[in-house]
Amino acid sequence: MSDAVCRQSQVRCVARRLRRVFAHGWLAGILAGCAMLAVAQAARKSGAATSTAAAPPAAKSRHWSFIPPVRHPPPTVKNRRWVRNPIDAFVLARLEREGVKPSPQADRPTLIRRLSLDLTGLPPTPAEVDAFVRDRRRDAYERLVDRLLASPHFGERWARHWLDLARYADSDGYEKDLFRPHAWRWRDWVIDSINRDEPYDQFTIEQIAGDLLPGATVEQVVATGFHRNTMLNREGGVDIEEDRVKGVVDRVNTVGTAWLGLTVGCAECHSHKFDPIPQREYYQLYAFFNNTDDRDIKAPLPTQMAGAERARNALDLAKRRYVSAPDPDLDAWARKIAALPVIWWVPRQQDYELPTFGANNGANLYPQEDGSFLVTGMVEGDTYYIMMLNTRLRGITGVRVEALADEMLPKLGPGWAADGSFVLSELLVESSPLSDVTHLQSNTVASAVADYSEPGWEVAKAIDGDDSTGWSAGIPQLAIAGLDRCAVFTLKQPIGFDGGTRLKVSLVQHGGPNYTLGRVRVSYTTADPAQLAAQAVPQRIRDIANIPTAQRTLDQQVTLKRYYEASFRPDSQALAEYSAAMADAPGVRGAIEAQAIEERAVPRVTHVHVRGNFLDPGPVVTPGTLSVLNPFQPRGARPDRLDLARWLVDPANPLTARVAVNHFWMHLFGQGLVITVADFGTQGDPPSHPELLDWLATEFIRQQWSRKAMIRLIVTSATYRQSSDERPELLSRDAKNRWLARQNRFRLSAEAVRDQYLAASGLLDARIGGPSVDVHIPRRGLYVKFMRAFPDSTLVTFDAPSATFSCPVRDRSDTPLQALTLLNDKLFVRCAQHLGDRMLTGQHGSATDRLRLAFRLCLGRDPTQEELGTLGELDARLEKIYQADPATAEQVAGPDRPAQAPAADAATCTVLARTILNLDEVITRE
Repeated sequence: MSDAVCRQSQVRCVARRLRRVFAHGWLAGILAGCAMLAVAQAARKSGAATSTAAAPPAAKSRHWSFIPPVRHPPPTVKNRRWVRNPIDAFVLARLEREGVKPSPQADRPTLIRRLSLDLTGLPPTPAEVDAFVRDRRRDAYERLVDRLLASPHFGERWARHWLDLARYADSDGYEKDLFRPHAWRWRDWVIDSINRDEPYDQFTIEQIAGDLLPGATVEQVVATGFHRNTMLNREGGVDIEEDRVKGVVDRVNTVGTAWLGLTVGCAECHSHKFDPIPQREYYQLYAFFNNTDDRDIKAPLPTQMAGAERARNALDLAKRRYVSAPDPDLDAWARKIAALPVIWWVPRQQDYELPTFGANNGANLYPQEDGSFLVTGMVEGDTYYIMMLNTRLRGITGVRVEALADEMLPKLGPGWAADGSFVLSELLVESSPLSDVTHLQSNTVASAVADYSEPGWEVAKAIDGDDSTGWSAGIPQLAIAGLDRCAVFTLKQPIGFDGGTRLKVSLVQHGGPNYTLGRVRVSYTTADPAQLAAQAVPQRIRDIANIPTAQRTLDQQVTLKRYYEASFRPDSQALAEYSAAMADAPGVRGAIEAQAIEERAVPRVTHVHVRGNFLDPGPVVTPGTLSVLNPFQPRGARPDRLDLARWLVDPANPLTARVAVNHFWMHLFGQGLVITVADFGTQGDPPSHPELLDWLATEFIRQQWSRKAMIRLIVTSATYRQSSDERPELLSRDAKNRWLARQNRFRLSAEAVRDQYLAASGLLDARIGGPSVDVHIPRRGLYVKFMRAFPDSTLVTFDAPSATFSCPVRDRSDTPLQALTLLNDKLFVRCAQHLGDRMLTGQHGSATDRLRLAFRLCLGRDPTQEELGTLGELDARLEKIYQADPATAEQVAGPDRPAQAPAADAATCTVLARTILNLDEVITRE
């Protein structure tokens, strides 16, 4: 036998001994286990394949959730008069088996408040409550449901649920936690999609793979921002590849949670211990997302599309006008450039010594397919970019640095300064033999030449040893530059060692905040130094020059002429006019951007990560799905995310529809039919009503995946309309209300608590969508800027999720800090003052009328006589206190009290409002 096979045999032998040894005590068992582990590690180091990597596809499971749902007919029940739709038949059948009657229907004020909070997240107004209570039509309730489903606030409420699953936040996370100024664009897409009742299957496809749809629209590409909600580490010196791998893992796990309700992440390091998910299949899912790159796009809102189209047409006209006149000098120069020899070697990502390329001070270098690096992050002060690589090249004579334009940079770049410029203070070159990489030696740069230098910022100053000087290529008189620039640095002595060379190039940038390279490519040559002076031309320009004139596209013609004029005629009137036209184009001035992803032209090779370690690659895998579920039928030889998305929403998939309707049920009843919303696997709870869950799943598909249709079905059921009053006789039999003998009573979410206060006080700004706002702005909680490292304390106090991972179920805590927050938080105190003002200025003369108004604004009902009596006594005491202490009354009433209102009256109403707002019922959905 080979050594590997022999060691595997030893592992099996030790395992058998281990079972026998454990019978003689735990210590002996642990010692034997250590011996087995040592033998297993030896087997692995010898090259034996791990058992998880070689695991065969999962066998089909008989676990209930892996079997396609069966549409059961609604059961026959005794109390048929109670049944309003098939949901009730399934629920009542269970109750009748248990000998339990359903609870009576809640009263109308409770029903409208419940519906309003569940469907829109906002309380009903007193006028809406009155109208519903007085409406005696047979379909009054259904009319109310339809009105709330049609409200634009419905999309806000249900988008918040999806944002939890998508781990949405307005910042990157980690120590830097940089703000994401364009994250809101995807959030608004979700709101709009839900308001339009986009079918859930299309909603899924567009988020998973909207960019891969034929003729994808801007909105469909914006939808892929779902994947950009991963955290991103922008700390200086971070291992870019490690951080990228973490993001891909998060995307796999999030898809598994949000759509499949499975803990697929448990198979990252080894095959799942409980569910039939081999580690190999985990990395087949990983392969779908391993072939993507993050990309920001210009994404005007749908309302702006017409104007953007006009601007694009105007720019096209400007392009044609710009290149219309013949230019013999340009043509002669292009021929000269086309004749230049090809001498440059551009390293690719695999050539760099990971993780020793990167930057300091918060900048991150992201490798691009053309060998360049796109730089992101907040640069704090001076910075330098480091490119370290190992090469077998001998006699390296020159280094080329290209500063590249990019649509994601200010004014199209190539720098991060507001005007698109940069300053390269120094270029440093160091090298050593590969046999001694710890002792790098400096290499002298003899000369430098650039295609263009801004006056006073000549390229020679990038090798003068003075960090206060440097090379810049800006043209201040142009409205926008967006030009590739190039500098060639000739070494005094060629570099190269027998056995290979460690080469380090440092781009030192001390030009001030953001005067740094935004996209850069470094390449090397072994050519004769005498040839290098003529080589200072960006590669993109060289490529266009090599295309015959008649075959160049309009954009290529424009790019070539702009570069030529900016280099040799920077004061050209035609160049200035075209630059002004560019500055007015969509995507340049005031454009809205969105975070998205795109498929790589050259896919990455995906390996199983042995024990989850990306630095320990195992067998190669290709994109694929979980074999325990429905068959995977890709469109072509290489499956992509669009195939994955269609597999997820295939009606044969046993999980997607079940998981979705369980989410809907949870948000309408406080808990799902399957309580373990994120775990439909073998360790999760079984459904309380399995036949009902299957019926809802099949009905969802039959309803063309309509979210609104399913929610309407659920909320119009008699089951949903039941009172939430506890039933003492069931506390010992069904304490968690799994039989659904009543509705559930639960605290509002963090955002809804805020919304409730703002709505009751009259402060709420109910505009839909737009950029995220600071916490003191009276917008809905959905729009409050959520920074992962420093979230708003009020939202966190009421259990808002951290947005670190997908959150299918929020915690619901009950702490003293919540009560103190409601009482003392500045925003909530301001709400109490404004509610007090509403009590004062309403058409209500008596104290009782004022209290009734406050109750109706806060709770949607009239106060009881007992409540009126208690608050009436408090009203009288407060009036005396504040009349005797005007200074305190002024402070309590606040600066915005109504004109002519006595301070004592305003202070009294403020405290009464504060008291009512702090009732538990205000933040509770009955």
